[in-house]
Order: sequence, then C-alpha cells, then structure tokens
Amino acid sequence: MDNVIAFNAFASAAGNPKEVSCWLCQRGTSIRALFCQHCGSIQPARALDHFTRLGLERRIDLDQAQLERQYQGLKKALDPQRFAIRGLGERRHAARQLEALEEAYRTLSEPLRRGRYWLELHEKEIDESEVMNPMVAELHAELERAVDAQLCDRIAQRAGQAMEQGIVGLMQALRAQNWSLANSILLEVDGLENLLDDVRRQRGSIKHEPLISRDDVTPIK
Repeated sequence: MDNVIAFNAFASAAGNPKEVSCWLCQRGTSIRALFCQHCGSIQPARALDHFTRLGLERRIDLDQAQLERQYQGLKKALDPQRFAIRGLGERRHAARQLEALEEAYRTLSEPLRRGRYWLELHEKEIDESEVMNPMVAELHAELERAVDAQLCDRIAQRAGQAMEQGIVGLMQALRAQNWSLANSILLEVDGLENLLDDVRRQRGSIKHEPLISRDDVTPIK
C-alpha cells in the first residue's frame, strides 16, 4: 500500500473541493459525479486526476481487469445515444466527459504513459539530457550501418526487448519512489522509442533485392 496516495496529494490545480454545485439545480453534488443526484442532469467534466475519474485506487500498479470494467461501465453511461434528445448543453457536457474518460483510460492502461503520469502527479519534472544513453547510442550506430531489412529487424528486436525491461525497471523505481532512477529509465525508454521509429523509416526505405531470373544465371560448362 506504499504506492497509494491520499486524495489531497492529487488536488487539482484549481483547488476544487470534493463537493461542487450542480450547474442546473445549483444543489451540492460530488466532484466526480457524472450525474446530479438531485435533478439527474449530466455534469460538466471537472478537473480530476485520471484515477479519480475512473473510480480507481491511486496506485502505480493497477488491476487491468478492474480498470477495464470501470472504463466500460462509465463509457456505457456516457454513450452519445443516451443524450440524443437532451439539450445542447447536456450533450456538450456528455461529450467532454467521454473525452476526458478516454484520455484517462489511454493513460492508465499503458504502463509507460502511466509511469510518466505518476511522475507528473508527484510534481516530479522529467529532466531532459543531451547525452544519449550508451545502449541507445550503440543501436543507433548499428542502424547507420544497416544495409538490409534483416539487420533492421534484429536492431528492432533488441530495442523492443530493452524497452520491455526498461518499463519493468521504471515501475520498480516508481514503487520505491526513486525519482532519479525513474527519470533516467524514462529517458532511456524514450530514446528506444525514437530509435524504433528510425528503424521503421529506414527499413521502409530499403529496397528488396530483385529475384534472380534463370536468364541471368550463367550455365555451368
């Protein structure tokens, strides 16, 4: 439970309290409520952290099945068809709620995005470095010498494996609140992502060698 953060640590920049007024009936309602418990109207998308928006405990490690259940349930409640006969204001609120939900889900469902977001929630800035990670630099040098698709594929495989290991290490560093190590790993993973983009571009530019036809083969005498 060390990676569970209290609500106050994730207060929004606007300093919103846990209860706000409904835009329609002006009665008090929960800040994360989709609908007013008094008049039933859809509420505006408030400034919430992604965990609160999805009704999840604030943890770096998430139960993916629970995340999926929460997301699907909220998405169903915000189905645009449910608001087809509502007023323009409610349709707009529902659309923005759904947009915020989708952003929260995309961020928390992908470990690398979640790790980066976790650093942001702890107000830890990512220190950029002009020095390339040695492993990433080595793979870039190999890519510059790669002249065929097979070499590009091998570089991509090594980079992909290193990314997987890096994400595991990033999660471990975040659990331990080792922010310096987490930042270092994040920069390495970012470098590997950029490398993979370069590999895809270079591989796409490599022309396949034409097949040798029988007419091109000199008969053996």
